[in-house]
Amino acid sequence: MMENSKNSSNNTKSSLVEQQDNHTSTVDESRRQFSRISAATPVLLTLASRPVFGGNCLSNMMSGNLSNPDGGQCSFGWSPGGWRNPVGEINGMDTLDAWEAAGYFYGELDGNGDPTCFRRNGSIKNKRKCYSGGSVYGDTPLPGGDSRTLIEILGTNNIKKHCITALLNASLSENVSDFNYILTVDQVIGLCNGSIPVPGGQSLRSFLDSTWI
Repeated sequence: MMENSKNSSNNTKSSLVEQQDNHTSTVDESRRQFSRISAATPVLLTLASRPVFGGNCLSNMMSGNLSNPDGGQCSFGWSPGGWRNPVGEINGMDTLDAWEAAGYFYGELDGNGDPTCFRRNGSIKNKRKCYSGGSVYGDTPLPGGDSRTLIEILGTNNIKKHCITALLNASLSENVSDFNYILTVDQVIGLCNGSIPVPGGQSLRSFLDSTWI
């Protein structure tokens, strides 16, 4: 009996260690990607603890201006999967609250006409597929037209998915005091409409991927 208890404890510890290793690996990979892009531009960015960069990252990368490298701190944002998860957390707040803080609407938890969304007692499961409505692409300042909701597009492989994710991060950053995303809303718009060149000669998809974890 004692031996089984020890084995269960060891398995739990191993699982926790593996989860921590996976999270660290994700953060490190995002840092490496952003570092590689930065190295291709005339600017030196110093990676600090818990993904933070010195200065206004994109502006410094584009101009090579190092006169005030400590003029601010820039942080990684959250991934498309993070913004799609209705029961997760974004910047220490519930995902739905983060959407509201960013100025957009995740959707209405009404079952979305799906019988599998309802429990036997009639309550609705808090799952992504059980939400209907929500902000649509046309509600954003991003280029191009699309009648789909932002949640729908975040579930695709379209470049709009990356632009929406960057926009949500940037919008949240401009509306809260404790998060400073790598990009501003205007910079996201410029990158996505082509008026701002992508740093380092990378694809827009690769660059935006490197700005979140």
